[in-house]
Amino acid sequence: EAYLAQAVLAEWCQHPGRFLPYTCFPSIEGSAAMPEFRCAVNENNKSTELPLLRIGGTVQQNPHMRAFWSSTISFFLAFLGWFALAPLSLDVAFSMEICENQKFPPSEFPLRKPYLKFKNLKSEKLYCRYGKNDADEPTDCEPVPAEKEAEFNCAVDNSAPECSPYDPTVLTRCVCTAGTDCRSVLGNAGIASVASTIFVRVALGTLLERFGPTNVQCGLMTLAAVWVALATAITAPWNFILIRFLIGMAGATFVTNQFWCSLMFAPNVVGTANATAAGWGNLGGGVTQIFMVVVLFQPFKEAGLEPDTAWRVSLIF
Repeated sequence: EAYLAQAVLAEWCQHPGRFLPYTCFPSIEGSAAMPEFRCAVNENNKSTELPLLRIGGTVQQNPHMRAFWSSTISFFLAFLGWFALAPLSLDVAFSMEICENQKFPPSEFPLRKPYLKFKNLKSEKLYCRYGKNDADEPTDCEPVPAEKEAEFNCAVDNSAPECSPYDPTVLTRCVCTAGTDCRSVLGNAGIASVASTIFVRVALGTLLERFGPTNVQCGLMTLAAVWVALATAITAPWNFILIRFLIGMAGATFVTNQFWCSLMFAPNVVGTANATAAGWGNLGGGVTQIFMVVVLFQPFKEAGLEPDTAWRVSLIF
């Protein structure tokens, strides 16, 4: 069995088109000596420890931790880009003019169901000032109570807001609640984004064996960066969904992340290495929810940019 395993490894390492891991380099007595690694390694030159802060040394001296941090940081940045549009989705929807209150102005269509069910989460005020005529399936708002009509003299002058059962001022800039076309577009874009990463992850198995994790990760990151930059040109639902689909390939960097760490770490520590790299990489999906809005979008708006321009400039950065 040992001889057979050695023969298989030898055949693999002699293939001119395959990525060659460190197990292919000669390490037996009398062969060309490997450089002394900064990490303790086993007989296959895989690290048996995970010293997170040991990042010095050349690629020959410290390939293990360089690979760990390269896979983790690139995975983090990929997820940052993958989810960059999510926290800006309502502003993107407003730019595409698919918000409910853009398509159906409340002054002309006061009885739209999304309005009748609307509740402002910040102020906790309802569109139906005095309540709905049905809690689950409303068809109208409750009329103005008699005491309010008397208090504000609505019979003579109904210009006071309290004289109307509707309160459109509580509506947000972009009404995109359940049952609207806007919500449907954003939902379909999210599905497209996840669908594409599934296909790319399946294809990565062969690509990683053929070109290695460094080349594959660089390729994925470059393509994802191009699609994120092109997202600034979104003008309609169809290209919004298409861009989300193409950006979704960034999610496949998870496969490269795990493959890369598995090459570099021995069985006694590879689980910890994979979990740490994947966990910190996935953190990019959460950080982008704050980064895109607090660090980029809001400061650009405060600097004088229109929201339509601010979210586009944010994606460039």
